[in-house]
Amino acid sequence: MHKKSITETVARFYAGRVRDRFTAWQPKRRKLTITGTSPTDSTVTLRCPRISDAPAWRQSRLRNQAVIEPFWTSSDTCWEQRHTETVWIRECLHSRAVTTAGHALPMVIEVGGRFAGQCNFEWIDMHNGTAEVGIWVDSALGRSGIGITAATLILEHGFAELGLHRISAPISITNVAAKRLVTRIGLIYEGTMSGYLDVGGRRTDHELWAITADRFARIRAAEQRTVDSWKPQ
Repeated sequence: MHKKSITETVARFYAGRVRDRFTAWQPKRRKLTITGTSPTDSTVTLRCPRISDAPAWRQSRLRNQAVIEPFWTSSDTCWEQRHTETVWIRECLHSRAVTTAGHALPMVIEVGGRFAGQCNFEWIDMHNGTAEVGIWVDSALGRSGIGITAATLILEHGFAELGLHRISAPISITNVAAKRLVTRIGLIYEGTMSGYLDVGGRRTDHELWAITADRFARIRAAEQRTVDSWKPQ
């Protein structure tokens, strides 16, 4: 077989593997809804962003500026101008594009039918089975278990439905709340990345946290055994 033919055959083989894994979840992308129950019995729903979310998104982001901006990508534009209806529409259109391409999975968090934050997969690599996860939740819902529930739901979807092998989360070294959350759901600290991202107006060191499909499955199985042990015999 000629060298060119061998190369083409190998290329088609790997392209097929990536295509098969991508198309397995592509038909569900636009209407995807994931639902769970928080420790306080609130209904938590993850769904795709809608243009109609603009007012609620803007209000929540402006109200939570003090707790979000220090860990958000730096910009010369003021916080209020970064959260206009036009910006949200652009974000929604971008979300649809990257979801369709299989590069990301942006989701809105709803609690009891109301906008409560966002939870996303970024940098999805279907060939290697990896992605980064990010989340923010309205501070009015702090200590209610909403963040843990939303993060667990998207991890479960990533491993069970998308077939991911490893999910990571870069977290600013000063973001205590985020580190507490990922610890609760089983991510492991792997190291510190010096000057990793420019957030809150300065370049900041970030810690790398991650979890594999096997570890997540063991944690969920242990949680289920605990629940079962409390059921009446």
